[in-house]
Amino acid sequence: MEISKTKLINACIVGAISAVIFIVALTIMADLYAPLKKLLKDAHHHHWVGKGIWATILFVIVASGYYFIKKTDTSESTTRFMGALTGTLIFGALTLFLFFVYEFFKH
Repeated sequence: MEISKTKLINACIVGAISAVIFIVALTIMADLYAPLKKLLKDAHHHHWVGKGIWATILFVIVASGYYFIKKTDTSESTTRFMGALTGTLIFGALTLFLFFVYEFFKH
């Protein structure tokens, strides 16, 4: 089986997008719902370690799924996916920043 570099790159980008969304959502949920943060801490010794482990698992599942399900990919799709990843990273960082600013002034 020949490895398609373009398909592999796109699979990793899609996996990264899903991991970013997951970490942003889990961070906000764990800060709003203390039992979730405690569960992550109890299971993995620190809630950030738990988020990292679960994000890694999600990345591998999504990237593998994309790679094995997708038939072909083009460099144009890589360009679109890179734009989507960039947008996701910026939106995620802004979301977390604004959430923590809100939390700071709320308390």
